Amino acid sequence: MYKDMEAEKKPILTNHYYEIAGLQLELRFPSTLNLDNVLSSFVGFRKDRGDGTSVAVVTFKEEEVPSEEEWGALRSDISLVWGDNFRFYEQEGAFVTLIKHNVKDKQWMMKSTKDFRESVLYGKSEDPRMGEFVSWLLMVVFGQVGLQHQLILIHASVIAYKNKQGVAFLGKSGTGKSTHSRLWLQHIPNTELLNDDNPVVRLEEDGKVMIYGTPWSGKTPCYKDKRVELKGFVRLEQAPLNRFTRKKGMEGLIAVLPSCTALRWNKDLFNAMTDTLSQLVDRVNVGHLECLPDADAAKMSHKALFYEKNSDEVVA
Repeated sequence: MYKDMEAEKKPILTNHYYEIAGLQLELRFPSTLNLDNVLSSFVGFRKDRGDGTSVAVVTFKEEEVPSEEEWGALRSDISLVWGDNFRFYEQEGAFVTLIKHNVKDKQWMMKSTKDFRESVLYGKSEDPRMGEFVSWLLMVVFGQVGLQHQLILIHASVIAYKNKQGVAFLGKSGTGKSTHSRLWLQHIPNTELLNDDNPVVRLEEDGKVMIYGTPWSGKTPCYKDKRVELKGFVRLEQAPLNRFTRKKGMEGLIAVLPSCTALRWNKDLFNAMTDTLSQLVDRVNVGHLECLPDADAAKMSHKALFYEKNSDEVVA
Protein backbone atom coordinates (compact mmCIF):
# COMPACT_ATOMS: atom_id res chain seq x y z
CA MET A 1 0.00 0.00 0.00
CA TYR A 2 2.73 2.47 0.98
CA LYS A 3 4.65 1.67 -2.20
CA ASP A 4 1.54 2.42 -4.26
CA MET A 5 1.10 5.76 -2.46
CA GLU A 6 4.76 6.62 -3.05
CA ALA A 7 4.44 5.78 -6.75
CA GLU A 8 1.44 8.12 -7.02
CA LYS A 9 3.58 10.99 -5.74
CA LYS A 10 6.19 10.58 -8.43
CA PRO A 11 5.38 12.57 -11.58
CA ILE A 12 4.98 10.73 -14.85
CA LEU A 13 7.81 11.73 -17.16
CA THR A 14 7.30 12.25 -20.87
CA ASN A 15 10.13 12.00 -23.38
CA HIS A 16 10.64 14.92 -25.75
CA TYR A 17 13.09 14.90 -28.67
CA TYR A 18 14.83 17.74 -30.45
CA GLU A 19 17.31 17.68 -33.31
CA ILE A 20 19.89 20.47 -33.32
CA ALA A 21 22.69 20.55 -35.90
CA GLY A 22 22.04 16.90 -36.70
CA LEU A 23 22.29 15.73 -33.07
CA GLN A 24 19.31 14.43 -31.10
CA LEU A 25 18.67 15.77 -27.61
CA GLU A 26 16.27 13.86 -25.34
CA LEU A 27 14.42 15.61 -22.50
CA ARG A 28 12.44 13.82 -19.79
CA PHE A 29 10.00 16.22 -18.17
CA PRO A 30 6.74 15.81 -16.19
CA SER A 31 3.76 15.13 -18.44
CA THR A 32 1.87 17.96 -16.72
CA LEU A 33 4.24 20.54 -18.24
CA ASN A 34 3.58 22.05 -21.66
CA LEU A 35 7.18 22.03 -22.83
CA ASP A 36 6.38 24.02 -25.98
CA ASN A 37 5.38 26.90 -23.70
CA VAL A 38 8.39 26.46 -21.43
CA LEU A 39 10.90 26.14 -24.29
CA SER A 40 9.24 28.13 -27.06
CA SER A 41 12.51 28.66 -28.97
CA PHE A 42 12.88 24.87 -29.29
CA VAL A 43 9.55 24.28 -31.07
CA GLY A 44 11.04 24.40 -34.57
CA PHE A 45 13.58 21.73 -33.60
CA ARG A 46 11.11 19.23 -32.13
CA LYS A 47 10.95 15.64 -33.41
CA ASP A 48 7.79 13.56 -33.13
CA ARG A 49 9.72 10.59 -31.78
CA GLY A 50 13.24 9.52 -30.96
CA ASP A 51 15.28 7.25 -33.18
CA GLY A 52 17.52 5.79 -30.50
CA THR A 53 20.47 8.06 -31.32
CA SER A 54 20.19 10.67 -28.55
CA VAL A 55 23.61 12.10 -27.74
CA ALA A 56 22.39 13.51 -24.42
CA VAL A 57 19.51 12.80 -22.04
CA VAL A 58 18.33 15.48 -19.59
CA THR A 59 15.86 14.65 -16.81
CA PHE A 60 13.97 17.26 -14.79
CA LYS A 61 13.38 16.73 -11.07
CA GLU A 62 10.84 18.86 -9.24
CA GLU A 63 13.06 19.14 -6.18
CA GLU A 64 15.01 21.63 -4.16
CA VAL A 65 18.65 21.99 -5.10
CA PRO A 66 20.85 19.57 -3.11
CA SER A 67 22.85 21.06 -0.25
CA GLU A 68 26.14 22.87 -0.83
CA GLU A 69 28.12 19.94 0.60
CA GLU A 70 27.10 17.92 -2.47
CA TRP A 71 28.25 20.42 -5.10
CA GLY A 72 31.95 19.57 -5.24
CA ALA A 73 35.04 21.71 -5.86
CA LEU A 74 34.46 25.18 -7.33
CA ARG A 75 35.96 25.51 -10.83
CA SER A 76 34.42 28.75 -12.11
CA ASP A 77 32.24 31.63 -10.94
CA ILE A 78 32.45 33.67 -14.14
CA SER A 79 29.60 33.95 -16.64
CA LEU A 80 28.84 36.62 -19.24
CA VAL A 81 25.15 35.72 -18.98
CA TRP A 82 24.65 35.26 -15.23
CA GLY A 83 27.43 37.38 -13.76
CA ASP A 84 28.15 36.46 -10.14
CA ASN A 85 24.98 34.32 -9.95
CA PHE A 86 26.79 31.44 -11.68
CA ARG A 87 28.87 28.63 -10.19
CA PHE A 88 30.48 25.58 -11.78
CA TYR A 89 31.70 22.68 -9.66
CA GLU A 90 33.49 19.39 -10.26
CA GLN A 91 32.97 16.12 -8.43
CA GLU A 92 34.81 12.84 -8.89
CA GLY A 93 32.44 11.61 -11.58
CA ALA A 94 30.31 14.63 -12.41
CA PHE A 95 30.04 18.35 -13.09
CA VAL A 96 27.57 20.62 -11.31
CA THR A 97 26.23 23.83 -12.88
CA LEU A 98 24.45 26.20 -10.50
CA ILE A 99 22.47 29.38 -11.19
CA LYS A 100 21.30 31.53 -8.32
CA HIS A 101 17.83 33.03 -8.58
CA ASN A 102 17.18 36.67 -7.73
CA VAL A 103 13.70 35.87 -6.39
CA LYS A 104 13.49 34.47 -2.83
CA ASP A 105 17.05 33.14 -3.12
CA LYS A 106 15.94 30.21 -5.29
CA GLN A 107 18.48 28.24 -7.28
CA TRP A 108 18.61 25.97 -10.31
CA MET A 109 21.15 23.19 -10.51
CA MET A 110 22.25 20.66 -13.10
CA LYS A 111 24.35 17.60 -12.34
CA SER A 112 26.00 16.05 -15.41
CA THR A 113 28.24 13.10 -16.11
CA LYS A 114 31.76 14.10 -17.18
CA ASP A 115 30.86 13.58 -20.86
CA PHE A 116 27.52 15.45 -20.42
CA ARG A 117 25.59 12.57 -21.95
CA GLU A 118 23.35 12.34 -18.89
CA SER A 119 22.17 15.28 -16.79
CA VAL A 120 19.60 15.92 -14.07
CA LEU A 121 18.01 19.35 -13.60
CA TYR A 122 16.78 20.43 -10.17
CA GLY A 123 14.24 23.24 -9.95
CA LYS A 124 10.60 24.22 -9.53
CA SER A 125 8.14 24.27 -12.43
CA GLU A 126 6.17 27.19 -10.95
CA ASP A 127 9.25 29.39 -11.35
CA PRO A 128 8.25 32.12 -13.88
CA ARG A 129 11.82 32.09 -15.27
CA MET A 130 11.92 28.31 -15.73
CA GLY A 131 12.20 28.49 -19.51
CA GLU A 132 15.13 30.90 -19.35
CA PHE A 133 17.07 28.74 -16.89
CA VAL A 134 16.33 25.41 -18.56
CA SER A 135 17.20 26.71 -22.03
CA TRP A 136 20.57 28.01 -20.84
CA LEU A 137 21.42 24.79 -18.99
CA LEU A 138 20.51 22.78 -22.08
CA MET A 139 22.92 24.96 -24.05
CA VAL A 140 25.65 24.00 -21.58
CA VAL A 141 24.88 20.31 -22.17
CA PHE A 142 24.69 20.61 -25.94
CA GLY A 143 27.83 22.73 -26.20
CA GLN A 144 29.92 20.13 -24.39
CA VAL A 145 28.45 16.90 -25.74
CA GLY A 146 28.65 18.30 -29.27
CA LEU A 147 32.44 18.51 -29.02
CA GLN A 148 32.46 14.73 -29.16
CA HIS A 149 30.84 14.89 -32.61
CA GLN A 150 33.08 17.50 -34.30
CA LEU A 151 30.60 20.22 -33.49
CA ILE A 152 31.38 23.53 -31.79
CA LEU A 153 28.89 25.96 -30.28
CA ILE A 154 30.24 29.46 -30.88
CA HIS A 155 29.40 32.97 -29.70
CA ALA A 156 28.68 34.79 -32.96
CA SER A 157 26.17 36.54 -35.16
CA VAL A 158 25.66 34.75 -38.47
CA ILE A 159 24.49 35.88 -41.88
CA ALA A 160 23.34 33.48 -44.59
CA TYR A 161 24.21 34.76 -48.08
CA LYS A 162 22.15 33.67 -51.09
CA ASN A 163 20.72 30.90 -48.93
CA LYS A 164 23.92 28.92 -49.52
CA GLN A 165 26.85 30.23 -47.50
CA GLY A 166 27.24 31.67 -44.03
CA VAL A 167 29.55 34.20 -42.41
CA ALA A 168 30.09 34.19 -38.63
CA PHE A 169 30.97 37.52 -37.02
CA LEU A 170 32.96 37.11 -33.80
CA GLY A 171 33.97 39.48 -31.04
CA LYS A 172 33.58 40.38 -27.40
CA SER A 173 30.18 41.50 -26.17
CA GLY A 174 29.60 45.07 -27.30
CA THR A 175 32.00 44.83 -30.25
CA GLY A 176 29.21 45.16 -32.78
CA LYS A 177 28.47 41.63 -34.04
CA SER A 178 24.74 42.21 -34.29
CA THR A 179 25.31 45.66 -35.75
CA HIS A 180 27.54 44.27 -38.49
CA SER A 181 24.98 41.58 -39.32
CA ARG A 182 22.32 44.28 -39.54
CA LEU A 183 24.53 46.28 -41.93
CA TRP A 184 24.78 43.21 -44.18
CA LEU A 185 21.00 42.86 -44.13
CA GLN A 186 20.63 46.50 -45.10
CA HIS A 187 23.35 46.81 -47.74
CA ILE A 188 24.17 43.33 -49.10
CA PRO A 189 21.40 41.80 -51.26
CA ASN A 190 20.22 38.21 -50.73
CA THR A 191 21.13 38.02 -47.05
CA GLU A 192 19.25 36.81 -43.98
CA LEU A 193 20.04 36.43 -40.30
CA LEU A 194 20.64 32.79 -39.39
CA ASN A 195 21.41 33.26 -35.68
CA ASP A 196 22.41 36.23 -33.55
CA ASP A 197 24.24 34.72 -30.59
CA ASN A 198 24.95 30.98 -30.40
CA PRO A 199 25.11 29.12 -33.74
CA VAL A 200 26.78 25.75 -34.20
CA VAL A 201 29.64 24.96 -36.56
CA ARG A 202 30.10 21.33 -37.56
CA LEU A 203 32.71 19.46 -39.57
CA GLU A 204 30.64 17.01 -41.61
CA GLU A 205 31.70 13.51 -42.64
CA ASP A 206 32.22 14.68 -46.23
CA GLY A 207 34.70 17.33 -45.05
CA LYS A 208 32.37 20.30 -45.51
CA VAL A 209 32.06 22.89 -42.77
CA MET A 210 28.43 23.74 -42.06
CA ILE A 211 26.94 26.35 -39.76
CA TYR A 212 23.54 25.80 -38.13
CA GLY A 213 20.85 27.83 -36.48
CA THR A 214 19.95 26.84 -32.92
CA PRO A 215 17.29 27.51 -30.24
CA TRP A 216 19.75 29.96 -28.64
CA SER A 217 19.94 33.40 -30.21
CA GLY A 218 20.42 35.85 -27.36
CA LYS A 219 18.05 38.81 -27.32
CA THR A 220 17.13 38.37 -30.99
CA PRO A 221 14.29 35.88 -31.64
CA CYS A 222 15.93 34.03 -34.51
CA TYR A 223 15.51 30.28 -33.98
CA LYS A 224 15.98 28.62 -37.35
CA ASP A 225 16.38 24.90 -37.96
CA LYS A 226 18.54 25.59 -40.98
CA ARG A 227 22.12 25.13 -42.13
CA VAL A 228 24.40 26.60 -44.80
CA GLU A 229 28.02 26.01 -45.72
CA LEU A 230 30.36 28.23 -43.72
CA LYS A 231 32.29 30.69 -45.87
CA GLY A 232 34.31 32.22 -43.06
CA PHE A 233 34.83 33.58 -39.58
CA VAL A 234 35.37 37.33 -39.16
CA ARG A 235 36.60 38.75 -35.85
CA LEU A 236 35.47 42.34 -35.42
CA GLU A 237 37.31 45.20 -33.77
CA GLN A 238 36.01 48.76 -33.50
CA ALA A 239 38.40 51.16 -35.24
CA PRO A 240 38.53 54.59 -36.91
CA LEU A 241 38.89 52.94 -40.33
CA ASN A 242 37.77 49.87 -42.26
CA ARG A 243 40.44 47.22 -42.90
CA PHE A 244 40.14 43.49 -43.46
CA THR A 245 43.14 41.26 -42.77
CA ARG A 246 43.15 37.56 -43.58
CA LYS A 247 44.40 35.17 -40.86
CA LYS A 248 45.92 31.78 -41.62
CA GLY A 249 47.21 28.80 -39.68
CA MET A 250 47.78 29.43 -35.99
CA GLU A 251 46.69 33.07 -36.33
CA GLY A 252 43.35 31.88 -37.65
CA LEU A 253 42.91 29.42 -34.80
CA ILE A 254 43.75 32.09 -32.22
CA ALA A 255 41.23 34.47 -33.82
CA VAL A 256 38.37 31.98 -33.50
CA LEU A 257 39.25 30.16 -30.26
CA PRO A 258 37.93 32.77 -27.77
CA SER A 259 34.44 32.46 -29.27
CA CYS A 260 34.22 28.67 -28.86
CA THR A 261 32.33 26.95 -26.05
CA ALA A 262 34.37 24.40 -24.07
CA LEU A 263 35.45 23.67 -20.52
CA ARG A 264 39.06 24.82 -20.53
CA TRP A 265 39.97 22.71 -17.49
CA ASN A 266 38.52 19.45 -18.90
CA LYS A 267 41.37 18.06 -20.99
CA ASP A 268 39.28 15.62 -23.03
CA LEU A 269 36.60 18.13 -24.03
CA PHE A 270 39.06 20.95 -24.63
CA ASN A 271 41.29 18.75 -26.81
CA ALA A 272 38.27 17.62 -28.81
CA MET A 273 37.38 21.25 -29.41
CA THR A 274 40.87 22.35 -30.49
CA ASP A 275 41.26 19.31 -32.77
CA THR A 276 38.02 20.16 -34.57
CA LEU A 277 38.79 23.88 -34.65
CA SER A 278 42.20 23.34 -36.26
CA GLN A 279 40.48 21.45 -39.07
CA LEU A 280 37.80 24.12 -39.45
CA VAL A 281 40.22 27.02 -39.86
CA ASP A 282 42.14 25.03 -42.48
CA ARG A 283 38.95 24.72 -44.54
CA VAL A 284 37.34 28.18 -44.30
CA ASN A 285 38.39 31.83 -44.43
CA VAL A 286 39.34 33.60 -41.21
CA GLY A 287 39.57 37.37 -41.15
CA HIS A 288 40.10 40.27 -38.75
CA LEU A 289 37.95 43.28 -39.55
CA GLU A 290 38.85 46.63 -38.04
CA CYS A 291 35.75 48.65 -38.74
CA LEU A 292 33.37 51.51 -38.31
CA PRO A 293 29.65 50.78 -37.87
CA ASP A 294 28.85 51.80 -41.44
CA ALA A 295 27.79 50.39 -44.80
CA ASP A 296 31.36 50.44 -46.14
CA ALA A 297 32.45 48.00 -43.43
CA ALA A 298 29.80 45.48 -44.48
CA LYS A 299 30.65 45.92 -48.15
CA MET A 300 34.34 45.43 -47.38
CA SER A 301 33.88 42.17 -45.46
CA HIS A 302 31.57 40.90 -48.21
CA LYS A 303 34.08 41.81 -50.91
CA ALA A 304 37.02 40.28 -49.02
CA LEU A 305 35.28 36.96 -48.47
CA PHE A 306 33.55 36.49 -51.79
CA TYR A 307 35.54 38.44 -54.38
CA GLU A 308 39.10 39.07 -53.21
CA LYS A 309 39.92 35.61 -51.91
CA ASN A 310 43.63 35.90 -52.64
CA SER A 311 44.22 39.27 -51.04
CA ASP A 312 45.66 39.19 -47.50
CA GLU A 313 44.52 42.73 -46.76
CA VAL A 314 41.73 44.96 -47.98
CA VAL A 315 41.62 48.64 -46.96
CA ALA A 316 38.87 51.15 -47.66
